[in-house]
Amino acid sequence: MPLIDKLPRGQTGNGCLGIIICIYRYGNMAYIGGGFGSGIHNTLEAAVYGIPVIFGPNFAKFHEAKELLACGGAFTIDSETSFIEQFDALNTDSYKRLKAGKLAGEMVLNGSGGTEKVLNLLRL
Repeated sequence: MPLIDKLPRGQTGNGCLGIIICIYRYGNMAYIGGGFGSGIHNTLEAAVYGIPVIFGPNFAKFHEAKELLACGGAFTIDSETSFIEQFDALNTDSYKRLKAGKLAGEMVLNGSGGTEKVLNLLRL
């Protein structure tokens, strides 16, 4: 069962965090765009499926990207060459790819439930 299906009902809003999320379900890794501009796109949309994510260097203002890097579920690149090297490393080393994907998915799952926690605090 994909990790997105393990999230508590309502965690994903209307069931689709973004348009491309429908495609991430079929991948074994994802490149998240925007990292060479003003900032990356949503890393959680891919990570929720238990796949490692790769993104460019402009991620400093994105807490979840930093968490994914820290737990080993994401990789950052700074050039076309480093993208090719990282892609090839994940593509040829299934253990590394599967482990990184598992870590990414677990990070998302462990961080879910924030809305419910806030609402419970407000009810006090």
